[in-house]
Amino acid sequence: MGIINRFCETYKLIKNLSRINGADVNEMLLNRAMFAIEKLPPLGKEYWWFLFFGEDGERPVQITLLIFRKHGKKMLFNHKEMRFNELSEGEVLAVTSGWIYDGDELRKLSDTNAIAILQKDKITSEISDNKMLFSGSFPNYAMRVGDLINLKMKNGNFIETKDAYGVFLPPLGMGWVDVFSDASGTVLGKNFKGTAHLQKVVGVAPFGPFHWARVVFKNHSVFSFFCLKTGKNSHTFLHKSIKFFDTKNQITIRLNNPKLEVSRIGDNWIIEGVEKNKHVKAVLEIYATNRYDMKGGGSQVYIQYAVIPKELTIKDENKTITLSDLGEGVGTIEDAYW
Repeated sequence: MGIINRFCETYKLIKNLSRINGADVNEMLLNRAMFAIEKLPPLGKEYWWFLFFGEDGERPVQITLLIFRKHGKKMLFNHKEMRFNELSEGEVLAVTSGWIYDGDELRKLSDTNAIAILQKDKITSEISDNKMLFSGSFPNYAMRVGDLINLKMKNGNFIETKDAYGVFLPPLGMGWVDVFSDASGTVLGKNFKGTAHLQKVVGVAPFGPFHWARVVFKNHSVFSFFCLKTGKNSHTFLHKSIKFFDTKNQITIRLNNPKLEVSRIGDNWIIEGVEKNKHVKAVLEIYATNRYDMKGGGSQVYIQYAVIPKELTIKDENKTITLSDLGEGVGTIEDAYW
């Protein structure tokens, strides 16, 4: 397939994802997005995120694994030069990185300029001198990283177990797919039980400032929010949304364009949104932090905070839900800026 046709396939994928913008994504498209390398035009970027949240302890185990590549030959990733050669069909040089919070401390997996090989239902790479293998198809997957991580994923009791979203404004666009599942196995030689969030992102756009968070509660209810900003300290939003999935009562509360305030005070992130008769307030306490610095073809600082909810109030015209209704939770909030 010629280079122009491959660019067209990338744009076609983004367009198809943008037409869904919800949970109604079929498994064929989901697997095609997850297990494919796209031809990236200028400003093109591609990410695979693998997030795992434990459910035990005051500060639960949490894991992030990342595979990243972009248009161009190289960039600085955490001040280390990384190259992005296309080696053959389905085989590229990419960045792999990650971290494990083991319940007591955050252990970084060293940034690696690794070969990533993608096949129909498998991604093979390397991270921190360990082989990394992600395999499967919706809803069953497996992730193995040497002797450090050995996890299996299966359908969980979530209101939404998958979704696809996108924005398509040619020649720019961004699309992504998500899988939400239960996960179990071993991490650092100890038993692990919790949840997983698997995500593939492909985009043709500059880096940009945003916040994103997802918190999962023991009854599988979920709080999440996303906002795209005009600058690091800006309170002007290009997009903003809040979602709450009440799994126990099978109710979804969405704020699609709320009046939104996001702030950090000490070790707490505070998110507050109001839209008509709906009101949401979340206070998320930080217990671990990891930072990525990217420079070359644009710059981005990307900080992940492992958090536990200290306060959550969800109100609409019918009911009020608080933390006492949900039990303990765990999640991540992300702060990205130029």
